[in-house]
Order: sequence, then structure tokens, then C-alpha cells
Amino acid sequence: MNVSVIIPCFNVAGLLPKALDSVRRQSRPPLEVVVVDDGSTDGTWAVIEAAKADGPGLVRGIRQENKGACAARNTGLRNASGEWVQFLDADDELFPDKLAFQAPFTEQADIVVGDYEQVMPDGLLLTVEALYDRPWMALVKTRMGTTSANLWRRSAVEAAGGWDEELASSQDYELLFRMLKRGHRVAWDRHVATRVLKRASGSISRTDERANWERYVDLRKAMKDHLLAQDPAAHADEIAAIDQYLFMALRILATYDLDAAVAEFRRSISPGFVPQVGRAITERYVLLYNLLGFAGAEKALRLRKGSSHPAS
Repeated sequence: MNVSVIIPCFNVAGLLPKALDSVRRQSRPPLEVVVVDDGSTDGTWAVIEAAKADGPGLVRGIRQENKGACAARNTGLRNASGEWVQFLDADDELFPDKLAFQAPFTEQADIVVGDYEQVMPDGLLLTVEALYDRPWMALVKTRMGTTSANLWRRSAVEAAGGWDEELASSQDYELLFRMLKRGHRVAWDRHVATRVLKRASGSISRTDERANWERYVDLRKAMKDHLLAQDPAAHADEIAAIDQYLFMALRILATYDLDAAVAEFRRSISPGFVPQVGRAITERYVLLYNLLGFAGAEKALRLRKGSSHPAS
């Protein structure tokens, strides 16, 4: 197994050295490291040049105008020569045995899904585990690794069409969806061998947040349509889970435009759906929903609390 590491970069001069160092410390060294500078205006390119000097023949740098992370990953993919690809976001790190841990899984798989450690904005560390051996349910529940935690067969990513350069969010799960639709094989590595930095969202506008949730809904609708077209009975659990996740997302979108959320609910949610009580949905809410429906329950909560935000 040979691996090309692909690192997309945009204004990450302060973070990139740590990511590069985590690649250099791999107990199973990669074939190459392709670093794509996506139009940075800080010192990112200087960091890449220094890395090339430190690792001649290993690190290659590519500069392009700013097109977004997916375009940078695709540029790296076109210039990679490894059979396997380790996509590494510039603010993430690989543990020293990451590639070594995942190597044994590559003979019988096209995607190796890895657990990972997530660093929250307040410094809290969370371990995110995949939903093992149930790829469709893992995809629905966003429990199928993440960009940097997974290992990707290059030919499989290429056959699926690469990264969608129009997407600003849900990028890795949209690609995983296309790969599962094509029947690509999944292996599950239960080692935690990647650290993923979750950046604070303070700089994200409310418009961006709404668009992110709309993309989330669109992707789950596409998953549901695919599973309904394949074998609804065999995928009944996944379809029910999609309805629940769609419902929770639509409650958030209702804070932006209740009428639009209600219209989407009627288009997307299966007839007879009843939300499950959980962390964000209380028994009181389910009672309101059963009495008044989605639109009525949301309106009643807003009248009672005088708030536009989802209430449980």
C-alpha cells in the first residue's frame, strides 16, 4: 500500500506546520505529500516552501487561485500518484501510527473509516466513534468518520467523481454517499488516530448557518430517495432515522422561515411520522405535535415562549 497525503490550505500559516509535522512522524511513511495552496494571502506558501526544503522529494507544493477546499482536494487528487489518499485538513493532525493502523484494512476496502478525537472550541476533547458495520446508518447519522480520519482509495474517489466543488458544507458525507451508491467497500478502523480541530463558529453568519442546514436536508433527502428506490423494507431502519434527522433539521430551519420549513416537512417526511423523544425533543413537544402537527406545534411554542428558536 502506498499513500499520497493531500493537504488543502488557505491562510493557515500558523496551523500548517503542526499538520505537516504529524505526517513526518508517521511510523509508516507516505509516498508523498501534496500541499495545495488555495490562494492564501498570509505566509502559507512560505511554510510550504520551507517544508519542501526540509523534505526534498517528499513534499510538493501547488499554488492555485482561491476556489475552495474541495477544489484544492481535487487538484491534489489529480497530482497524486499513490494508490491510497490521506486527505488532511491543515488544522488537523495524524497520530504517529495512523497510516500503519489502517494499512491492514486496505486489501478488502475502498474506504477505511476511522474514529477520531475532536477538539472543541473551548478545548474539550471528544472521541467520535463510527457506527461500525452499518455503512448506510453510519452515513445517515454522520457516524462514518470524517475527511482526515478516513483513508480513501484514489481510484474509488475518482470513479465517484471526486469532491463536489460547489458545496460549502457536508462535503465528505456527500462524497461518501456517492461512493456507497456505487457499491464501494467499507472497512472500519476502531483506533483513534486523528485529531480534528473544530473551529469556533463566531465568524459564520446566520445566512451561512441556514445554508449549511439546507444542504444537510438536501443530502438526507437524497439518501432517503436512494434507499426507497433500492429496497425500502431492507432499509426501513435507515429511512426512519432519516425522517428523525430531517425533522430535527427542519425545526432549526423553521427559526429562519417557518412556512418554508413546513412546506419542506410535507414534501420530505414520511406520512404518519411521529418524532422520537430525545435530547432535543421532549414528551411535551411530541404531545403538541400529535395534537397540532408540525406547523401547529412550532407556532404554539413560539407563542408560549415568545421566541423564534426551537423549543423542546
